[in-house]
Amino acid sequence: MLLFFSILACTTSVEDGNFDPEHVLDVDLQIQQDDWDALRMQTRTFFSEFAGDCMSAPFEGPYTYFPADITIDGKSLSNIGVRKKGFIGSQSTTKPSLRINLDEYVQGAELFNVDNVTLNNGVQDPSRIRQCLGYFAFEKAGLPASRCNFARVTVNDGTPKIYIHIEPIKRSFLRRNFGNDDGDLYEGTISDFDPIRARTFEPKNSDTDESLAPILELVDLLQNTSSVTRDQLSQYIDIDSFLTFWAMEVLTGHWDGYTGTNNNNFYMYREPTTKQFHFIPWGLDDVFDPGLHEEEGYIFNTSALTNAFLNSSELNPLFEEKLRELLDTVWNEDELLAEIDRMEFILSDEPYMEDYIEQIDTLRTYVEQRRSYIERALPVQPTERGNPYCIQASGSIEASFETTWGTNDAENIIEIGNVDMSISWPDWTPQIIYSGAGVGFTDEDVQTDSSLLLGAYTQDGVLLYPYIEFDSEKAKDGPITIDQEAAFGSVYYTTEQMGYRPEQAGFLYGGTLSFDEFDTNEGSSVVGTLVSDIYNWQEIIE
Repeated sequence: MLLFFSILACTTSVEDGNFDPEHVLDVDLQIQQDDWDALRMQTRTFFSEFAGDCMSAPFEGPYTYFPADITIDGKSLSNIGVRKKGFIGSQSTTKPSLRINLDEYVQGAELFNVDNVTLNNGVQDPSRIRQCLGYFAFEKAGLPASRCNFARVTVNDGTPKIYIHIEPIKRSFLRRNFGNDDGDLYEGTISDFDPIRARTFEPKNSDTDESLAPILELVDLLQNTSSVTRDQLSQYIDIDSFLTFWAMEVLTGHWDGYTGTNNNNFYMYREPTTKQFHFIPWGLDDVFDPGLHEEEGYIFNTSALTNAFLNSSELNPLFEEKLRELLDTVWNEDELLAEIDRMEFILSDEPYMEDYIEQIDTLRTYVEQRRSYIERALPVQPTERGNPYCIQASGSIEASFETTWGTNDAENIIEIGNVDMSISWPDWTPQIIYSGAGVGFTDEDVQTDSSLLLGAYTQDGVLLYPYIEFDSEKAKDGPITIDQEAAFGSVYYTTEQMGYRPEQAGFLYGGTLSFDEFDTNEGSSVVGTLVSDIYNWQEIIE
């Protein structure tokens, strides 16, 4: 059976990838049902990306292309490639973000003069317009920024869903913004100019130096120079362009960008004539969030480059000068509010957008408050940078249990059922005095319908609670893999001194939950075993 993936739109046709801001794309994607199910279920998790030596190389996505037929605004192509896209936060099995490669199987295939189409699901954006508003602001500041408009998505004539149509960072983007496309292009995902994070920069085209030589040279400069000069940095980056990029990440509140919390979601292009890096914004689904104003007086400065600027007496004043310049020029509240009004009007007739349109007012609040927040936060002070973390095995658990269905919400789980359990960490193997178990349906997680809670009281007065969520239907088919996808698990602990407030001691991962007896009727016997490693976030030290 074929899936009909429809994006209905107005009739405007633009021969540049259809990025007219007033235009909503009309796309029909037809794909085999089995392929669609396989595509949407491919996923990334914290464990798949951050377990082991997670910073040793660029993050490799699990996504594969599937053949499909596509029609965009009445123009059709057969045998194109489509795959899921996104890192972790934007994952969805019901509304996956999509990367469409029109020439994946047929060389030279394109529509509207492009061979790639990017459709973001916007699941992290309750308003659905943050991304386009963010790219609008970056472009207004004179930076290379993706074009952006909307798409109305219907799958098999079901409920339509709004997608965001984003210009991908490809050769056509580079030619449009830099006049050439033969420089080094890198994508940054948890990437920075230090010995650990530098290994995650990903070369993105055939002209890019895969040895990361220009990046590693800058790493050496920042590592070995206590106070860099403008002349030194200008050998590697376009100073004014970077200051503008940094200031715009601050103004738009791109906390998940390069200068924000995660050193994430950005591209860099090394212009071949000047040999200088230019930063390109990406992944703007978290911008314009008024929640940022809950923490008073914070301006993003957690990257190696921002610290280099702030720790240099020569460079330090340049950022505040740039920020104030952009507040006086680019950050025009009336223009930004007008752009919000324009996008709200485009989406206002969509009945399935009613809940999201209510969220658009939060963007207006952000725009109206951002200037005063920034002014109160100046001057900016450098922030001490820590090392990144990966998820490492730190302990293990083995347990056999016998209990009854419907007991997972018991007031004292230790008094329920019979459990033989052992838990160990390298520096602690608790001696368990008594233990219990409860199991039953739960409505706490839409991905699973059942949970198992074990309880143990140790000789030194610690209460341990291994907890796992799973699908009851899968429990009947054999062992369930504990992989934070098919089953989610953690170990919690608490003590009297903590006021019995539970804290997470680690994640369950890499084991199995299996049942010898399993019945979901109230009071029925449930017998099984749990075997798993226990993982924790651990700092990477070079």
